[in-house]
Amino acid sequence: MKTLTTGIALVLVATAASAQTGRAGDNQAVKTRQKISMMEGVLERAVQNGADNLFRQLRDAMPPGESPRLIGAPEVRGFRLDGFGVFFDIEVPDLWLPPSWTLKYMMDQNGMTAAAAVANIRAVLPQVHDPQQRQQFEQALARLEMQFGPALSLTRVGGTASAGPSVQQKVPPAAPVDPGVIEDPNDGYTREVKEALVEAMLENSGPIEIGADEWLTIAARGNTRMDRLGVTGDAAADHTIMFRVKGSDLAAFHERRISADEGRKRVQVREY
Repeated sequence: MKTLTTGIALVLVATAASAQTGRAGDNQAVKTRQKISMMEGVLERAVQNGADNLFRQLRDAMPPGESPRLIGAPEVRGFRLDGFGVFFDIEVPDLWLPPSWTLKYMMDQNGMTAAAAVANIRAVLPQVHDPQQRQQFEQALARLEMQFGPALSLTRVGGTASAGPSVQQKVPPAAPVDPGVIEDPNDGYTREVKEALVEAMLENSGPIEIGADEWLTIAARGNTRMDRLGVTGDAAADHTIMFRVKGSDLAAFHERRISADEGRKRVQVREY
């Protein structure tokens, strides 16, 4: 009887210990998921911060009352991969620029008359297949025609527009801005988002448990390329930017054994 009682007691103790271990494992999994979820929010804000940095650079170069925007919102999904580390997949929204900004840029950089620039814009309208974008182009052109008035002497032949006798327009000089951003805002957008994501990886990864031999990896994809007239390029041209940094390097950064500049250098960045 004594042996039976002892056996039952041992079984109960083992069962209780197993239940506690199971609960501890469940709690750890929940905490890990919560930390990853917090990092998802951080990375979403980093993409938005990169876009905001670009918008501030373009603000003074934009036509009055118009501004660039993102088509949608960033979306981030994070996962823990056993033996590898933590991986985040980021969908980066595309950048949209108002058509009138494109016209202003063409006039400023190429010395075009208003009539010639508007004619060029109208010539590419058939390539704009999205109804909303096409309507925005038409509205922008209508505002510009009202603004420049008689300078827009256009003759239409067979449903297309061509510039009539040109009247040279004096275009006020644009506010100082990075020429590279004006030349290709999409590249400027990519650059700002890359810098913001690297900063977020270093500064906000502390709570995530990443082993010394594991990796924190981010795949940022999207940024469908648009030409200067806002016409969407081939979807196959979409590119992915991979960021990764080793857990031992993150630990060195968080423990202040390496500087911020050195930490950024240790983030590996590849584009596909």
